[in-house]
Amino acid sequence: VLSQISEGNKVVAFPRRAVWIPWALAACLALTCAYLLAESSGLRTRITRLEERDFLSRVQIASLSSKVENAPNANAVVVWDEKKQRGILKVTQLPRNTEDRDYQIWLVDPRYKNPVDGGVFHVSNDGTLNVPFQPTSPVRDAKGFAISLERKGGVTKAEGPIVLLGK
Repeated sequence: VLSQISEGNKVVAFPRRAVWIPWALAACLALTCAYLLAESSGLRTRITRLEERDFLSRVQIASLSSKVENAPNANAVVVWDEKKQRGILKVTQLPRNTEDRDYQIWLVDPRYKNPVDGGVFHVSNDGTLNVPFQPTSPVRDAKGFAISLERKGGVTKAEGPIVLLGK
C-alpha cells in the first residue's frame, strides 16, 4: 500500500477481503448453539430417567413394632419420601380403635422439640390398612416413626400411649 502511494497512484488498491468469512463464522456459531441446546435437552432427559430409576435410594423405609400387650403381633412399615414430603404407612394386625379415639402417626425430626404430626387414621377391622400421610411441618431428617392412640381428630402433641414405634 505504501509503495502504491509513493508511486503517485491516486487510487490505492487494498487487498480484497473474503466476504464469506463472517457468514461462515456465524453459521458455525449457530450450528454449535443448536448442538449444545440439543445435548442439554438430552442430558435433562437422562437425569430424569436416572432419578426415577433410583427411587429407592431417596426413600426411607422403617419397620414399626408393637409396644402394647393386647396386640403383640401388630406391626407397620413406613415408606417415607423426604423430597416429596409424603409417605405411606402399611399397618397389619392393629386392633380396632373405638369411635372416640383415632390412631395418629408421628415423625421424629431432631430439629423439633416434639414429634411432627403426620395425620390420623381409623382402623375399623383387624386387617391390613394402607394410609398415605403428609406431615404438618417440613421434616428434613426423620430419625423415627411412631403411632399413638389419641382422642378423636388427633392432637398437636402426643398425649396417648405409643402403640407402634420404629426407626
